[in-house]
Amino acid sequence: MDMALPIVNATAAVLARVSAAFNGPLARAVVFGVHIDGHLVVEGLLIAIIVFQLSRKSYKPPKKPLTEKEIDELCDEWETKPLCPPIKEGAKIDAPTLESAAGPHTIVDGKEVVNLASANYLDLIGNEKIIDSCISSLEKYGVGSCGPRGFYGTIGLNLTFHCILYSYGISTIFSVIPTFCKKRDIIVA
Repeated sequence: MDMALPIVNATAAVLARVSAAFNGPLARAVVFGVHIDGHLVVEGLLIAIIVFQLSRKSYKPPKKPLTEKEIDELCDEWETKPLCPPIKEGAKIDAPTLESAAGPHTIVDGKEVVNLASANYLDLIGNEKIIDSCISSLEKYGVGSCGPRGFYGTIGLNLTFHCILYSYGISTIFSVIPTFCKKRDIIVA
């Protein structure tokens, strides 16, 4: 505590001097009848630096291609490295086993727990009526109904014009936006 007090006092003194310099009469000037405060001087300097940086030529490295000998030397020196270090024996853990549907409450390794990582917002996972409906749909249509008709054949779902079925939410974004939107459309997602 004894060391902190002088540091706090010194910091307060420096801040007081800086604020006094910007608020004092020397920090104000009158140019062509306009009162200029200290912050306007700093902003003017920043604008001048930005204009200077934008007006400079960009650096371009020389376009000297590598010789065959240099390419061979670089290839001989190159060594592959793994993307991640190997897992040591002491760092390995046994992953927990999910033993029930991923609802708000699930069973993990024999214990009932609250599941905070589920995307089951409407609590539809594990609903017996939905499971029976999915099984009957799979038995009737199979799993290839979202492909092109020329490849999988025409089935009843291909002739339904009331909806479009996507297998995952992000695939909707990747297919609908490029398909239906034009150059000047506004997209709210």
